[in-house]
Amino acid sequence: MNGNWWRSKKEMDQAQIDFIGLPMEGRYLLSGPPGSGKTNLLLLRAEVMVGSGEKDILFITYTRSLADFIRSGAVAKGFVKASQIKTFHSWLAEYVNLNLASKVKWSEGDFDDDSRNEALKNLIAANEARPSEKMYSAIFVDEAQDLSVGELTALLELSDKVCICGDERQGIYNQDGMGTAGALGLNTHRLTRHFRIGQEIAKVADKLMPPVKGGVTLESTCNYDPTIQGESSAILHPSQPRIEQLNKILELIEVQLDAFPNEAIGIFCPRQEDRLEVKNYLETTQLKGKLCTHGVDSDATFSGDALIHIMTLHASKGTEFRCVHIFGAEGLTRFPLRRTKLIYTGLTRAKTALNVYRCGETTIKVEAAFVKPTLFGLDNLFPDD
Repeated sequence: MNGNWWRSKKEMDQAQIDFIGLPMEGRYLLSGPPGSGKTNLLLLRAEVMVGSGEKDILFITYTRSLADFIRSGAVAKGFVKASQIKTFHSWLAEYVNLNLASKVKWSEGDFDDDSRNEALKNLIAANEARPSEKMYSAIFVDEAQDLSVGELTALLELSDKVCICGDERQGIYNQDGMGTAGALGLNTHRLTRHFRIGQEIAKVADKLMPPVKGGVTLESTCNYDPTIQGESSAILHPSQPRIEQLNKILELIEVQLDAFPNEAIGIFCPRQEDRLEVKNYLETTQLKGKLCTHGVDSDATFSGDALIHIMTLHASKGTEFRCVHIFGAEGLTRFPLRRTKLIYTGLTRAKTALNVYRCGETTIKVEAAFVKPTLFGLDNLFPDD
């Protein structure tokens, strides 16, 4: 994952540099489109905080995969310890147990609203029982849109120095955490340009989820340089048996590993069970030693040597890969309320190459996003005339 974390100030634009330069004594919300560097900036700001002597920081995100992804970036400089980067679930369980000596029933992967509400009640009670007013030098929260205003309010009570980031267009858990800026009076710093996502991928993303009224497109704010990073592509592969999908994934990945040596590739699945199908197939090929299946392999990590990461679409949040393959896109029909944001989040993880595969129909929005304009008229409708 070498190319995912900045190694020089020259890789940053002025808006990003300005954010890092904001006073340490502050409470901020950083927003911006996918590929604008939010997670990178949040980690850099945490490193600056630790380097300044405020070592007792907490770095929170929502999914295990993203927490591990961020740990892989923290390892290089060594300012932020891996143990300081936690999922909200794991931190809440530890915190409640520490202050109330009780266990929380809400676990990662549990989307039950009643369990989540009960966990929040426990968090509020733990806050009331805490031994000190401020428990951390600073708190950083990535993907803030995945948490609720109530959860963030309770969490952010624990420090005077706060920085959260997110993008409500990538909120797949139906939460309102981005409203925390107004609720808590956070100072907002907005990024408008993005650098990771290639032009062809940005076009598909814009068709899938057009910008909000008065907003700008990903394509128009794209600073991806094809002369350096390679020409981008975004392809929806036609309906075909799943074994043919897997054969095509194998064929393309073999080429991509040669074209982008030592660059990670993501394979995303709408359904959890699809991960095993992909894993079992690729383990019979020469790629076996390069695989890592998140949520399945006990040693799955972004810090290891694996170049091919298999995960669910949900788990892909916040990560990034040179090439992305979305397998079994017909499975998106199982997510009627959030499927557009889910696939938008997944496809904007790709830098250069995006390939989506389906067996049968997927959603109309996905189909429409990949369509190339063609001439079509009455002669097409009445070909026998």
